[in-house]
Amino acid sequence: MAFMKKRKITAAILAFAMSGMLLTGFTYQPGIGNVYYETKSRIYDQATYHEQLAGHNLNGIERAYFVNADTRDTDLKPYVFEGEVTGTYTLNTMISTLENQGYKVVAGINGDIFDTASGTPKGLTIHDGRIKTSGYAPEYVISFDEDGNASLEKVDLRYTLKGTINVPTVVETEPPQPADADQDPDPSESDDSSDSRDTSRLEDPIRSEDQPETIDLQPVQQIVYVPTEYHADIGYFNVPHGESKALHLYNRHYASSTKTRQTSVEVILEAGSPENAELTVGGTITAQVVEVRNGNFNTPIGDSQLVLSAAGDSPYAVPLAQLIPGSTVEIAVTDYGGNLSDSTEAIGVYYVLYHDGQYGSSGTNPNPRTIIGIKPDGTLMLYALDGRQPGFSEGLGLTDTARHLVALGCSTVVNMDGGGSTVIAVREGGIDSRAVAKNSPSGGTQRKTTNGLFLVYDGHGTPQAEHLHTYPSQPLAMPGAEIQLRTYASNDKYEPVLLRERVEYRVDTDLGHSVDKNGLFTAGEAIGTAVIEVSSGDLKTTAQVDVQNDITFTPSVRSLQIDPGESFDIDITAKYGYAPIASHDRLFTWTCDPAIGTIDANGLFQARDESGITGYIYVEYNGRRQAIPVQVGALSLDFADTKTHWAREYIGRLAAKGIVKGMGDGLFMPDNSLTRAEFLTMLANTIKDLDVTQARPAGFKDVPAAAWYYNYVNWGFEAGIVKGIDDVTFAPNNKITREQMAIMLDNLAQSMDLILPETDAEVSFKDDALISSWAAQSVGRIVSAGLMGGYPEGDFKPQGYATRAEAATVVYKLVMMQGEQ
Repeated sequence: MAFMKKRKITAAILAFAMSGMLLTGFTYQPGIGNVYYETKSRIYDQATYHEQLAGHNLNGIERAYFVNADTRDTDLKPYVFEGEVTGTYTLNTMISTLENQGYKVVAGINGDIFDTASGTPKGLTIHDGRIKTSGYAPEYVISFDEDGNASLEKVDLRYTLKGTINVPTVVETEPPQPADADQDPDPSESDDSSDSRDTSRLEDPIRSEDQPETIDLQPVQQIVYVPTEYHADIGYFNVPHGESKALHLYNRHYASSTKTRQTSVEVILEAGSPENAELTVGGTITAQVVEVRNGNFNTPIGDSQLVLSAAGDSPYAVPLAQLIPGSTVEIAVTDYGGNLSDSTEAIGVYYVLYHDGQYGSSGTNPNPRTIIGIKPDGTLMLYALDGRQPGFSEGLGLTDTARHLVALGCSTVVNMDGGGSTVIAVREGGIDSRAVAKNSPSGGTQRKTTNGLFLVYDGHGTPQAEHLHTYPSQPLAMPGAEIQLRTYASNDKYEPVLLRERVEYRVDTDLGHSVDKNGLFTAGEAIGTAVIEVSSGDLKTTAQVDVQNDITFTPSVRSLQIDPGESFDIDITAKYGYAPIASHDRLFTWTCDPAIGTIDANGLFQARDESGITGYIYVEYNGRRQAIPVQVGALSLDFADTKTHWAREYIGRLAAKGIVKGMGDGLFMPDNSLTRAEFLTMLANTIKDLDVTQARPAGFKDVPAAAWYYNYVNWGFEAGIVKGIDDVTFAPNNKITREQMAIMLDNLAQSMDLILPETDAEVSFKDDALISSWAAQSVGRIVSAGLMGGYPEGDFKPQGYATRAEAATVVYKLVMMQGEQ
């Protein structure tokens, strides 16, 4: 694969004083399966980098990358990168940012899962003792104290506000008294005081002109604003508004503004300096109310400012609008869990997979993974696993991932943001001047994520070489294969420095191994680990290469069509289990049928100068043999019963390509029906370099492992080409119907991103109504593309059984379309 050729495979080296790398041979580890090799290299004092290639019993090939580091009693320190909370960054960007700040990054991984709409992480984030965000759903964090001790901590922080608000209050005052006695005479002095009539009982009493008017005086109500102490819980810090209608708090770490989009009440607070605007666990911020913005949104945030924010329909909106400009507020963070007050760095986690001897997830879907582990001795593990890349790395379920880290010695295992986000960067000793990505992100490029966890130090090392590092081009070799060793030097900080003295290599020749002065190692016949001693002046290390002969191999062609008299060089790719192993074409035994030509010891085939002949090339190694069909001359193979058949050309050309085969005795039997398994096999044979043996078992009870179609059914099911009759039944020997054939063709085209033409989009058949509803769309697309058609009578016969000739015709047309794209 071109992709694999681009990857540098780090080999296993073990240096004296632990400055080199170690190769671990074949072992079994729970969770990941058979580990075909593990490389280990020292990347800093108390820090090592590992790569594993393994084979999972269900998923297939797996590639894991991890760093073990003890950050205690060393200047290598954990660093949680957050940037702006709403920003997202690739791991490379994070590394560049840290190095621009004067740090040297030794290793790092992507961090917490995040809200893709806002960039906000799920969990609490702390850097340098300062809270960057509460997270939108904080549960647990990996926390580090100032001594570098790592621990899993439950998050139970309470953010509170204390301030003064103007509360509108209604008060009553005494009514004003009349000032003129003539207008309100004393009744005791009236001339009519002897009149004892009760005029209150008259329906319409008539007051005399000189009788005084009665005034009904009522208390006066007024609204005054009373300064009142106000307390409230702050729901979120540096998290965007959501559905909870909570009280939010922001500082400049969030963004340059609150980014709110709805009518809100937002209060700008001035803390006096950027440092005073930082929240800490157990700390209290004192700030002054600068401005109350009622009915606004997206308030700018100054470097030394904080902003309180509540949606207009939130219960916090009214009291927030009543905060008194110029007054003082206090914002406190209280830790009810009790274990985060000493945290200098903390990063939120997605799931806790294993802790206190208990597994916390039963997930089985294989995916790329980003994991943080802690060992009982306090060692930190940064772990990445590639996935979603068939043939390179499949990925693991959560439970298997946890089991793998437990097998590697972790007592605490937490899941971070995996999938397409998974990436790990490492600075390998002597080679890398900065940390570079070591894994293969499933999307092909690094995804922008919210934060990351890094191992960093300040300053630079000395110019003197103190460590020697030797890297084989591959960690595994067949007997007789060659491995190139490359040696580099690093200083006291494992930074690359010039190697000033000549490098010398030595190996035990009694086992048949050899190494020349340029570091070219040749494996002998002895199976096992070959140890190469490497020295340069006073610096020494040892390189290790594992020699194995229990291999599988794949020729570069499955079949060969060649013109008479021409030559063709066949290459071999060898594997030890799932792991690539160094080989050479001359290590295999090459033979061919004399009728077709000759082949030399390196796999160079010379065809006879004669057309129309067929035969085989044979490749053998250690009891395993493969045969490669060869056709010299004509591009089509005839069968005895196809010479006058309407499908002769299609059948002959596919047979020449090895896509279809005869039924024996020189017959193809073109008008016979074919089975579901046979047609699926034809489709698989159209895909170049497809290895169906790598497919996971589909689990159908009627597809035994010993059946010839076993791997083809597994591939078809895994690739989404075909489904079973039900969950446990595939019916491989059932005759395939024409509509079933259309579905398989359609699914294959989609899986290959093959763009089907629409040459006959308006076609219809007399029996359209007979096409099953679940097949109608696929039939339409395949017929429109010209891959299938109807019969002269105008019908499609969807439930009719397809013949071998019909199958060959549609498959040939498919192959032609593949070649055009």
